[in-house]
Amino acid sequence: MQSISRGLTTLFSALLIFSVTALSVQAKTFLRANSQYSDVQSGSKIMQQWAEDIKTRTDGEVEIKMFFGGALGKAQENLALLQEQAIDIALMSPGYFPAELPFHAAPNSIPMAMSNVNQAYTLMVRLMDELPILDEEAAENGAKTLLFQHLNPYKMVCTEQITSLDQMKGKKFRTWGKDLPRAISAVGGTPVTLFFPDIYEALSSGNVDCIPVSMDLYLNYKFYEVAKHVHDITIWEGPTAGTWITTAAWGRLSPEEQQIVQEVSREAMIKDRDATIQAGKDAIGQLEAQGVQFHDFPQADKDKWRAAIPDFFADFISDMDDRGKGDQARKMIEIWKEVTN
Repeated sequence: MQSISRGLTTLFSALLIFSVTALSVQAKTFLRANSQYSDVQSGSKIMQQWAEDIKTRTDGEVEIKMFFGGALGKAQENLALLQEQAIDIALMSPGYFPAELPFHAAPNSIPMAMSNVNQAYTLMVRLMDELPILDEEAAENGAKTLLFQHLNPYKMVCTEQITSLDQMKGKKFRTWGKDLPRAISAVGGTPVTLFFPDIYEALSSGNVDCIPVSMDLYLNYKFYEVAKHVHDITIWEGPTAGTWITTAAWGRLSPEEQQIVQEVSREAMIKDRDATIQAGKDAIGQLEAQGVQFHDFPQADKDKWRAAIPDFFADFISDMDDRGKGDQARKMIEIWKEVTN
């Protein structure tokens, strides 16, 4: 059944791609990029500009058509679509694919391990520059990593106010990946794995009580309509969607075009960092106008929660030891701690 669904998705993608390719016959290289995010958030605007800058700097020789909102495939299908070359570029959260992309997924998944956007930016730049395993891991999946975008700190948003850690017991909490569920279970919560497009309905129907989310995404996706209580505890912070290009598509670019893409990608990371920080600041007043309530969370309970969670760094190293990649994992965590301490 899954293969049938994927086949239909691929067929739909091919038909949609054909219709836009006809409009782009002037470009020497036409690439299709599928983003899991809608076009309303600040990061999507940055990526649209990224595509336009690449076209301009290559004198129209490389054209990238952006498909937002998963128009060419759902978030959880992006890696398979890349591997099958049904798309050329994917903007996807690696945390959805911890088995295939463990080194990429860790910063996108491990909770309570970063505190601000600048740390996430610095970490990913250093990892891309200093840790060859990222390139190797991407290549194993038929892709090359181009850049990472950012998210503001994910605060705890709930349908009712949570006044203490004890109140977390039994609360259904949206999670992803393999680490965040353990952080929620550590304080008696019930982890519920959900992809981002399913959050609104889950809050509305009562299938989840709480979600971790940044304030700008909370505003853009109108989650405030179904959950109005924000608690001042950062559940997660880190990079969001990475941008990957298939190795086949990368090979179609000339060395000069490859250099331009890499330069524009690094510039986009800086623009995205700054735009993300500003979007988070701008969201607060708009949320207050929508009746959102902001609550302090007791410091003692924050400390208890952090003390209760597993040592995710040690677990990651152990997992990578089992794969024969422990040394690279230790180097990654060493860089991570340098950035955050």
